[in-house]
Amino acid sequence: MKDKRVGKFAKSHSESEMSTTALHKGREYYDALMDAEYRGRKDRNGSARSRLADDLGVNENKLLRLEYKIEEMRDIGGELYRRLRIWYEAICEGNEAAALQMREERLQLKARRNAVHRRPGDTGGRENHARD
Repeated sequence: MKDKRVGKFAKSHSESEMSTTALHKGREYYDALMDAEYRGRKDRNGSARSRLADDLGVNENKLLRLEYKIEEMRDIGGELYRRLRIWYEAICEGNEAAALQMREERLQLKARRNAVHRRPGDTGGRENHARD
């Protein structure tokens, strides 16, 4: 394949380099999604992959190939890459939302705990002495 310029002043990159980058990024998405799909000790790799394929709406063979035959692959299909990326981003957003919710709950509990330990007019153990 011939080199293609990305921009007027940009260095030229071969299509195979870009395809390989997308392939490895797709594999990273796949690995993260498999980790998220895995249900624990008695779950099987094939079962998790099957559920993930159903969620993504792709043929399980594409995921099998991505997992076990990545060395033979030259690139990843655009549709598979897009679906992996979208699903990965959705999981990341869900994790971030859960983290924000947990932070809010923690701050509310902390505020309640502080309110319970203080009585009206209590200075928190510090007394205000007026100077004569």
